[in-house]
Amino acid sequence: TININYPIVVLHGLESSSQQMIPLSNWISDTFNKQVFNIEIGNGERTSIYSPLTTQLYELCDTLYNINELSNGFNFIGISQGGLLARGYVEQCNKYPVKTLITIVSPHGGIFWKNIKYTNFIYNKKFQTHLSIAGYWRKPTNLNLYLSKCSYLPIINNEVWTTEVSETQRINIQNLSNFVMVWSKNDKVLSPPESGKFSFYDEYFNIIPLDETELYKNDDLGLRFLNNKGGLHIYETNCSHVDHRNSICFDQLYDILNKFI
Repeated sequence: TININYPIVVLHGLESSSQQMIPLSNWISDTFNKQVFNIEIGNGERTSIYSPLTTQLYELCDTLYNINELSNGFNFIGISQGGLLARGYVEQCNKYPVKTLITIVSPHGGIFWKNIKYTNFIYNKKFQTHLSIAGYWRKPTNLNLYLSKCSYLPIINNEVWTTEVSETQRINIQNLSNFVMVWSKNDKVLSPPESGKFSFYDEYFNIIPLDETELYKNDDLGLRFLNNKGGLHIYETNCSHVDHRNSICFDQLYDILNKFI
């Protein structure tokens, strides 16, 4: 295929804003000679924490549809929570099609901090509607609660199957040219860090590798299909969670991004 010069959208994560993504955005623009759109949802940091991901996703899709330069396709780079929203855009919106989806330290498998006791309350409606992180809080010892009450991740992971939506989500993932996941063992924010590549804890807190998850084996989301056609890529850095947006990590990111953008 002819290498079309697609523009790039960059999306920040939790407790962050487009302002904090300027170093990464400028570096991508200068290094790869690309048009980069460093976007904001709502008012940035506050929205990223206190607005549920379902609401943020609607805003994201509207925001992108207002950028005409994206209409012929673009590459999407999402950091942390921004990667979950970027994937949500691919699965549920995608009128302006994403060619390559790149997520950096994003909690695809969910997040669970073991040192917090009595966490069932996070599945209460109040938390699900007012706290973004509640939308991907995955309690490995009570998956039924997660599947029935968690408002975002079970939907976009096709763990809760709603025929029409789920089929579209799977097809849109299968149609990506590339889905690139970057994770780091030195990530102290994602728990477990392997969530950045769709791995998660079993009920005994052992890590389930991606290819042993039900999601992959049943191919509910199209990840196995994408992998078989050579479009699924996993890379590891040794950067901290936050440093993936800072210059200290750019040399490692260059070797990855250079293959795909």
